[in-house]
Amino acid sequence: MKIHHIGIIIPDRSQMEIWQTLFGTEITSEHYVTEYQATLIFCATHGTNGPAIEFIVPDGGTLKKFNKGRGGLHHIAFAVDSIEDVRKAIKDIHHIDLLEAQNIRVDHLQVNFLPPFVTRGVIIEYVQEDGATYRPTIQE
Repeated sequence: MKIHHIGIIIPDRSQMEIWQTLFGTEITSEHYVTEYQATLIFCATHGTNGPAIEFIVPDGGTLKKFNKGRGGLHHIAFAVDSIEDVRKAIKDIHHIDLLEAQNIRVDHLQVNFLPPFVTRGVIIEYVQEDGATYRPTIQE
């Protein structure tokens, strides 16, 4: 599996400028996800084909309370061909269900999470791309 993106929660959008300056990122897409009560802002880093950075700006729900409301590193997301294959393998081998009963759609992506208790608090997201390959990159 390849790393698809790294998810970072920020308390509010005003922090985007700081992150963009620190990492030299450019916004490639933005989506509001009702199920998570959050705006997801995907960014690419100049001059690299590496994983995207996803900034998560919650406006309510449990994500708003993450790290006592301060935000921070939230998850590592891995690209998979089929979340349903991952779901079946984890269930068959480890008798564990993914966090969401149904995959969550974010634009042309489907996502789901391994429950954090499995990895002692490290949050792992699985990302399945529908159709065209999505890998936000910016060439200088």
